[in-house]
Amino acid sequence: MNERQKLLNERWRQTREMGKMKYVAYFGVLAYGLIFFLFSLMMDVFFGEGITSAIIFEKAMIAVIGGIFFGLITWWINERRYQKYNQGH
Repeated sequence: MNERQKLLNERWRQTREMGKMKYVAYFGVLAYGLIFFLFSLMMDVFFGEGITSAIIFEKAMIAVIGGIFFGLITWWINERRYQKYNQGH
């Protein structure tokens, strides 16, 4: 295993200590969801027909649900990679 992989596995070991729910909330909903929400609102402001409360609500729901999926998928990928590495060592 190369040095980069060792570093990534060490980082994941530390990150996974926060637990799956906190990871999904922070990296999925807060980080990914917030970026998606703000970007999609900007797209509506500049290229759409403007922003209404219904559009804000819709985008917020999509951001939360998408963030949950993103967080769960990235948790699964990182955990799988971490377990595979630790089985070999």
